[in-house]
Amino acid sequence: MGVLLSASDLSAKPRLTVVSTTTSATLPSANPAFQHPNDRHQVFFLQRNTNANTIVWVAQFDQDGLLNPDRPITGYWRRFAGRGHVMAFRWYERMFGFGTKSRALADGTGFEVRFNGIKSEQLLLKQNGPFDATLYTRQNGRDIEMIYGYLDVDESGLLPRVVRLRLYTSDPKTGQYSTHTIAVSGGAFRE
Repeated sequence: MGVLLSASDLSAKPRLTVVSTTTSATLPSANPAFQHPNDRHQVFFLQRNTNANTIVWVAQFDQDGLLNPDRPITGYWRRFAGRGHVMAFRWYERMFGFGTKSRALADGTGFEVRFNGIKSEQLLLKQNGPFDATLYTRQNGRDIEMIYGYLDVDESGLLPRVVRLRLYTSDPKTGQYSTHTIAVSGGAFRE
């Protein structure tokens, strides 16, 4: 069932506050009951406590294996609660939440990427080699590989509300994984 949405319904501006960070030698699983995707050219995925459907972002390459300058990253749903099929974002999901904006880095090594739902957070999509790219966040002046995120959504009110994000990253220099627990405020949205 569709819901009519106005721009004000979708323009929640979440504020992110890191509550804690823990490290481990292996990648933790936020919800062992949910399958992790392993899509071709995958650079990041996002799961929610509400169901197994997963949002996947993949790098886009040209025929020579270079990041596509017009659209270096794209996302879609992997419908694990169903048959595991791919489903495109609805226009409002793309425009106000899971779509991305990107621009080439001046040094030619990749792209600055921003998710439409959290425009304040700058990420880096860097080319590692032909048909190979990684999505990074910068922490303390170092590039840290983004692996996946897990949203805790509170559906007890009229509108679903994101209350917590667990971000799973890897430090390329140490090989250690980190779980960043992030409080989210102002994250109400309509589905």
